[in-house]
Parts: sequence; structure tokens; C-alpha cells
Amino acid sequence: MSQWADLPKELLGMISKCLDSRVDLVCFRAVCTSWRYSASSPSFDQEIPRLILKLPSPIHADAILMQTAVCRMELISKYPNSSSFSKSWLVKVGESKYGKLQLLNPLTNYTIKYSPISVNLLDFKFVQLNKAFLLKQSRWFLVFGIIKVVPFPISASCSNMDGFGILAIYHGGKLGYWKYGDKEWTLLDYKNFQYDDIIVYREQFYVIDRWGTVYWIDSSLKVIQYSPPLYGCGGQKNLVESRGDLYVVDRYLDGERRTWKDYENVMDYSDNPFRLRKQSRPRAVDLRVYKLDEELATWVDVKSLDDQIFVLDTDCSFSISCREFNGGKGNCIYFVDGDGHAGRGLSASSIHVFQLEDRSIGKLDVMPEFSDIFWPPNMFDSSI
Repeated sequence: MSQWADLPKELLGMISKCLDSRVDLVCFRAVCTSWRYSASSPSFDQEIPRLILKLPSPIHADAILMQTAVCRMELISKYPNSSSFSKSWLVKVGESKYGKLQLLNPLTNYTIKYSPISVNLLDFKFVQLNKAFLLKQSRWFLVFGIIKVVPFPISASCSNMDGFGILAIYHGGKLGYWKYGDKEWTLLDYKNFQYDDIIVYREQFYVIDRWGTVYWIDSSLKVIQYSPPLYGCGGQKNLVESRGDLYVVDRYLDGERRTWKDYENVMDYSDNPFRLRKQSRPRAVDLRVYKLDEELATWVDVKSLDDQIFVLDTDCSFSISCREFNGGKGNCIYFVDGDGHAGRGLSASSIHVFQLEDRSIGKLDVMPEFSDIFWPPNMFDSSI
């Protein structure tokens, strides 16, 4: 270690500037004192503006675009030559304060305050798997009416506020764009108000509507049809990238989804839109998965995900391999369902697991064999 600590400060500075992930930068600074002082402490929002975004009507909110990183958290083996499988967990990394990481549950976004073991950055490696974005009015509350949001373009940063903008699905399914400084939102589609999800796929933006049609959004913000309609009968659709291919998860619900009109009707009698949350939300009774065959321009019904795990989060959806997580079980989908996210956050009972093998749905809190991939680990795991 002493030889690494003696590397020239100029060389360490050059290395730190080559790190793409802020998680890697935090870990870089944790190696030793000389490495720590060679690189400035990162902010988990350095790629997006820290200032308040004054969003105009119809959203009309003072908000901050918050970014988190979905990571594989690996326990570094103390025996480098050992052939034993290293421990790893799925976690979301939030804002850092004074160079420390804030660990979050990857589905609930709850801060993980308890851990059976201390997190020493010298003992762990963080591999960034995905990015997630949320618009928040405060530390706890999301901007009301926003379903999904991503920065547009992908390279948007605080170094060029003139080019910074956000792409969002809002008010039940409208697709809009807001550029920093604009006095109003730009509605990108005046005919279709039924959009469900946004994804960055192959460095491009794609959206899907309620009928399962995928659209590409080009650099001029033109919405171009990219796939044929799925014509799936499910009530909610999510886009997921897995092994370089584009998938759709079609969620079948036990009732009708709320529309923005439902919220407007409540707002006619009260200034508190959260009154609607007291009403029961429709729950998933089945999930179906489809893969887009881009050459044939058709959808393929997927019966098995093999070793893949799909995670449908409120702010991003992604896939992982169970082989990269000890104790993980493939061919399943983790998702949030029901009324658990009606309050400040989401409870463990809101996380569900769908198994493609038998098409069953269960709550994660009563399925401990499916929780091993998440941090914190089981306190009785003697292998840690």
C-alpha cells in the first residue's frame, strides 16, 4: 500500500479525472490519505443543477432534480487468490455528505440507517448499473403530478444551463419537455395522453404508451414510432433493457388506474391532492413480458428470463443477473405495488416478486429467499 500511496499527486489527479462514476471517485478517495487529498469530494448531483428549478404551469413547483445511482455493492475479499465467490448486494447510492455515501433501498428509496456491519469503503467496491432521477420539492416529497423524469439531452449538466432540460411524463400520461428558463412546458404529443414510461436505450430516449407502442424521441424532440403496438391487455407498461435488448413488462391490474381527472375532481373540493391516496389503488394480478424483435418489427412473448432479474422501480427500471449476486434467484420480477407508497415512502410490504416459472406473486417481506440480493445483509450470515 505504501508504494501506491507514494504516487505523484499530479498522476493521481489525472487518474481521478478519468473516473466516470462518482461512486468510483468516492471509493478512490477512500484508499488512503494522499489519494483523498488528490481529488475533490464529489457531489452526487454534480452532473445536474443544484439550484432550484422553477417549473411552470401545469406542474408549477420549485424543485430539485435528484440523481441516484443503482449499484452492485461488492465485498472485497481479504484473500485475493481465493476462488470463493465474493459477496455482493443491490443498493441505491444517494447524495454524499462530507465524502460519505448515503445508501438507499433500490425499490423504496428509503435511507438504510441500520446495518449489521459497518461500511468501510476500503472493504467494498461499487459498480454502477444504472441511474435514476426524481423531482423533489423537499427532502421527502416528490413533485405532484410527475410520473417519470429524465434529463434531456443525456449530456445535460450544470456547466451549461442554457442547454439543460427535462423530459417528463406527467398528469396521467402526457409527454412534455421543459427547458431551463422556459415559461411553460412544451407538450410533445397533442394526440396521445396515455404514455407510461421513459427509458434511455442505446444512448437514445424511448417512451411507451398504454397500448404498448414504443416511440423514439430524436434530438429535435420529434416523437417517432419505433415499434408496432403490443396490443397487450395489461393496464401498466414498463420498459426494461436486458442484455442489449428492449423488453416490455405488461402489468395486469385488478381495477382501473386513476386518471388525472380523478385528481382534478378532488382538487375542485380540496387543496390537498393526497386525499385520493386514501382510496385503494389497483393491484397487479399478473405480469407478462415481451421482447422487441427489431429486425422483424414484432413483439415476442417471453416465457423465461433465465438468470435475469427485472427490477421495476418508481424512478427507473433495469435488469441484473442473479449470478452476480450471491443468493439471488433469476427468472423473476421485483416491483412496487399497492398503497405502500402513499405516505413518505414505501414499506417493505409494497415490494412484490413475480415468478415467471409458476406465474405467482408474493410479498418480499414473507419471501426471505428473495431478499438476499439487497443490502443490508442478514445479520445471521456468518460468511460476511
